[in-house]
Amino acid sequence: MKTTGRFLRVEWAVLAFCVWQAGDLPTAWRHSPFDAWGWLALLIWLAPAVAACARTPLAAHGTGGLFCWAGLAAALGGIVTEVHFLGHCALALACAGATVRFRFFLVWLALSAAWMPALGYALHNLPVWAVAALRLALAVTAAVVGFTGARRPACEIPA
Repeated sequence: MKTTGRFLRVEWAVLAFCVWQAGDLPTAWRHSPFDAWGWLALLIWLAPAVAACARTPLAAHGTGGLFCWAGLAAALGGIVTEVHFLGHCALALACAGATVRFRFFLVWLALSAAWMPALGYALHNLPVWAVAALRLALAVTAAVVGFTGARRPACEIPA
């Protein structure tokens, strides 16, 4: 039990570090018209993970050590190369490492691109409203995938 608790603290520390490394997100969301709805997309994307964590006991949280360490590696790579996209990927991976797994988890993780400024950069030839609509549609898809794939607690059979 102590190992699980210690590892949980490491995962939350890595998550906090990755949040700090992705500190440029509010600036991008505030100043780029293509990224203006990224904050809402992040909240929608996070909803299934938060709900899954709220439904499970604390000991079951953070079972994704690989994602946690991949997030830390991406954050350090972002520091060294000064590529902000790596910091955003690190945040997505650290969120994945600190939350509970559910079915279609990898699809949910891949749809984290919905809140990243790289999506706005990639779609800069489209109208701003189209990028915002696509961003929110991807985030809602991630939420639907996360909520429909959420593990339900097993029914207990009375003795």
